[in-house]
Amino acid sequence: MDFFTLGTTYAWRPDRYKAPEQWRYFKCTAISEFPGPKARIAFGFITAGMPSDRWTPTGLDQDDWADGWFALPDDSQK
Repeated sequence: MDFFTLGTTYAWRPDRYKAPEQWRYFKCTAISEFPGPKARIAFGFITAGMPSDRWTPTGLDQDDWADGWFALPDDSQK
């Protein structure tokens, strides 16, 4: 996988030992390209790891993908 996939939920954390509230989750709802240079952007919603945290609309690009986001299994999507 080389970029976010439509309809998938992803997780990211700065390292493997951080507390759950430091995790981030991203639900990808659309993928597009920037005008001009051909660079992709994934649109969707992001939240932190606590149940009370709100989902916020956002866009993530190829540099964000390179930070180490990973897809969650379908049955564990937040």
